[in-house]
Amino acid sequence: MQHHKTIYFSDLAGKHQGRRGLTVAFGPDDVDLFQSIEHLSSARLRKLIGADSFKELEQAAQIASLNVNHFCKVRLNEHVASGLLTDEGAFKDQLQVTFAGGRHDPLHNWFPYLEGYSPDFVWEVYSRYCDGAERVLDPFAGSGTTPITIMGLGKTGLFSDVSPFCVHVIRAKALARTLSHAKRPEYAEKLMDLAMIASRPLHTYPRDERLDVAYRATFGTSEFFSAEQYDKILRVRSILNNVENAEIRELAEVAAIRSLIPSSRLIRRGDLRFKTPSEEKRGTTDFIETFVASLEIVANDIQELSPSSGTVLQVGMSALDNQYTGGLDAIITSPPYLNGTNYFRNTKVELWFLGHLTSKVDLSAFRDQAITAGINDVTKAKSKRRDGKFESENLNLIVDEITECAYDQRIPAMVRTYFNDMHEALRPALSALPEHGRVCIDIGDSVYGGVHVPTDQLIVEIGERLGFDLKDDITLRERMSRSGQKLRQSLLVLEKPSKGRVERISTRSKWQSFKTSLPHREPGMAARNWGNKLHSLCSYQGKLKPAIASSLVDIFVGDGGSMLDPFSGVGTIPFEASLRGATAFALEISPSAYRISHAKLTRPTRSEVDKVLELLEEFVSSYQTSDEEIQRALEIRFNKKLDDYFHPDTFHEILAARKFMMLNTSHSPALSMVHAALQHILHGNRPYALSRRSHPLTPYAPTGPFEYRSLMERLRTKVTRSLEVDLGEHFQEGHIWQMDSTDPWPEEIANIDAVITSPPFFDSTRFYLGNWMRLWFSGWEAEDFKLQPQKFIDERQKLGFEVYEPIIRQSRERLKPGGFLVLHLGESKKCDMADEISKVARPFFRTFDVFSESVEHCEKHGLRDKGTVTAHQYLVLQS
Repeated sequence: MQHHKTIYFSDLAGKHQGRRGLTVAFGPDDVDLFQSIEHLSSARLRKLIGADSFKELEQAAQIASLNVNHFCKVRLNEHVASGLLTDEGAFKDQLQVTFAGGRHDPLHNWFPYLEGYSPDFVWEVYSRYCDGAERVLDPFAGSGTTPITIMGLGKTGLFSDVSPFCVHVIRAKALARTLSHAKRPEYAEKLMDLAMIASRPLHTYPRDERLDVAYRATFGTSEFFSAEQYDKILRVRSILNNVENAEIRELAEVAAIRSLIPSSRLIRRGDLRFKTPSEEKRGTTDFIETFVASLEIVANDIQELSPSSGTVLQVGMSALDNQYTGGLDAIITSPPYLNGTNYFRNTKVELWFLGHLTSKVDLSAFRDQAITAGINDVTKAKSKRRDGKFESENLNLIVDEITECAYDQRIPAMVRTYFNDMHEALRPALSALPEHGRVCIDIGDSVYGGVHVPTDQLIVEIGERLGFDLKDDITLRERMSRSGQKLRQSLLVLEKPSKGRVERISTRSKWQSFKTSLPHREPGMAARNWGNKLHSLCSYQGKLKPAIASSLVDIFVGDGGSMLDPFSGVGTIPFEASLRGATAFALEISPSAYRISHAKLTRPTRSEVDKVLELLEEFVSSYQTSDEEIQRALEIRFNKKLDDYFHPDTFHEILAARKFMMLNTSHSPALSMVHAALQHILHGNRPYALSRRSHPLTPYAPTGPFEYRSLMERLRTKVTRSLEVDLGEHFQEGHIWQMDSTDPWPEEIANIDAVITSPPFFDSTRFYLGNWMRLWFSGWEAEDFKLQPQKFIDERQKLGFEVYEPIIRQSRERLKPGGFLVLHLGESKKCDMADEISKVARPFFRTFDVFSESVEHCEKHGLRDKGTVTAHQYLVLQS
């Protein structure tokens, strides 16, 4: 059985006749290929084949030594095999996200709405994020690319737009999409009849005097057209007024408004403006010639298109007034960018021609109903919207900064009102969408007076404040401001959560509350022993306060979420996550800290620990330490030699316990618990310690008498206390790997909510020195203290912060869309860690916030040197 698909080419047709096409035959072996491409338009097929005209196709086929039919199937097969016809690799073609990306598609080129995007972009967004949605809304419809594309998929495209010009274009496109097979040649013929009428001398047709009066009343003495072109426009308006068939007239009016600016003294270059003298020298297109060509485009598209089973419905005018009560499955839209563009001024000529401008006040009346996106949109009628329902600390800071340097004080007012308007435009969507319904927003950021306005981040904040979750944030293309600052066009995907989660406090709100209240400084949480007692399993220099870890987990992970700490240390952050039932992953390079983290993140049984203690006691009692072993231990000399810390018999027991641990490399929770407890009692200033009087965090030179202290006695006491700690009903065991976090991460770490970590501070004490005795006990020899630290990030970052690149990159790869990378850092006079790491992170993440907290108030815990860190920084990045 054979299948056929017709591909239309304009150069196969005679002048003013309907298009004829090439019919490609698909044999029995081509069934899969046919099913893959049968739904595609001729425009899409021409693009895939790589030929805009039949002549180009013949030439390409001849070069390939194939007949035209076979050549088409070969090219289409290549694209099917490459996955181009699926949603894989969507948005890689940056032209998709601009209006120019659809210039060859039917309907799309009926009017050059330069602020729009292509049909392919809508198709890709729908396929990736809204597949199956039956009713898709665009509240900022523009020239209707979204609703018309959705209609073409057999669905319902809903739209609203303040501009009656835009509504006219959308309705004409929808009409063309729904015409029956029988009406298509009839309508095409009537449009071409109009082209023939317009091509004849026009003096027999009257000028439309009402349109002339409206021009003078609206534009005054401005001369947008030469007298000759203006006369032709008024007479064509009269011709169209006399077209009895309203549908034919509507289609022809689109061809007319498409021809206005090319035949004028104006030009669109971002905004609509008069041509410069050099631009005028290039000449002006004749209105009649352009009108006839536009009629041919409309007529040809009508013949090429097949009737669609979908529908297009207008649901309102201004997005600010829409109160959707339901019936939406998804929203795909591109709101006006905050770029100063006056969308109504840019289409004022078209609005005039369609009869929507009859005086100067009409233009401002439309502007007052729309989103405030341009400086001329800031009017008295909108001033009341400046203090809307969206209150944001980030927005306040931006507006204040712009106010100080703005050349026009309407600019900060415009910025504030824009986000208040966007809040009101998005607000009704939450109740109208079903659970997991999505809002897909194409948006770009801006710069005013050198001040960056992160429009994307503030819209995400609005969405989260309303109750949405951020599911994805994709950079579509890089842009550049006039001042040379890098900007980006992005796609934001917000999702309505399941019932019961709508009223949750948003991540941004929690974060703002944390910055304001600093709960870890409040009575209770500020206490040194705050939190679960297992945090004290082993003292450790540089350990993050559990109260801070708890807050960060609460804000960015929550109950039942998932997270990773690639610099686990003694497990403070992942342990807090495990305590609240979250899935905790951790990486740690230090063998000493790894054992402590592992002991906290797992829960051995009492019998398993007793078995390890029994084997250890037997080993310690029978082990004979060699002279070589003692000599290697005495080569470890930092504050004092090792034998200066212990009674000789205690020292022997410690050497035996160390040997036991080195022989038993099992990663069992029980062994880690015993190992961590032994590390804790190695040195300190309390009776539990095995050493002479020293310090529990770092082994300063010991003082006091040499006194035998039984290793097993003190170890059993410590282990018993640790096993008796209540971990609560929500505790979930975590997972930790001993490894360098700059190496490839385990595959198990995937689709997580957050990466929260506190890497070594740039200008602080070195961890391997502060924990030298515990590292020795965990297996390091004298030469290791020279070689192993070179692998540690606290040494490597001194050569450059690029060392963080694999960590940042892998975080981006393993996080859920919208997930967070949160870094607790140290700031000193020598280094601003947040600034340095932000530079490395820029290709992978957007900055959610940077916050500094002074630590001048912090106690020193009896340490003589805690480095020169003056503030703790919180660098929060979002994927």
